Amino acid sequence: MMVENKLFLEELKVFVEKGLTLNEYDVEYLQGKFDKSLDLINQLYQLLVEQHHMLPIVSDIEADVYCSMIGYEIEHGRTFYGASLAVAERFQIPQTYVKYKIKDYNQPRVAHIA
Repeated sequence: MMVENKLFLEELKVFVEKGLTLNEYDVEYLQGKFDKSLDLINQLYQLLVEQHHMLPIVSDIEADVYCSMIGYEIEHGRTFYGASLAVAERFQIPQTYVKYKIKDYNQPRVAHIA
């Protein structure tokens, strides 16, 4: 399931990067291929559109989306635990996986020069 989520997010990213809007056919294709709800597809598409200027430099689309969704949930009154659980449930993955992805993604990358 986790690999499918990454592929799903990569496909949505391509739509946004190419400036394409999702039409009914595209949504049905995504729903059928990835078994995602219309609501989730629309929410994620809008999230990526809002962040389109950052997409070329995003190293891990999956972690970036999870971070953004958790941030949104926290802004709307959830605790970190509740937010990460809500994101995990939306993607049908373990909460520990979501927490691992964002922990790893949020770690600073420091280059060591010898």
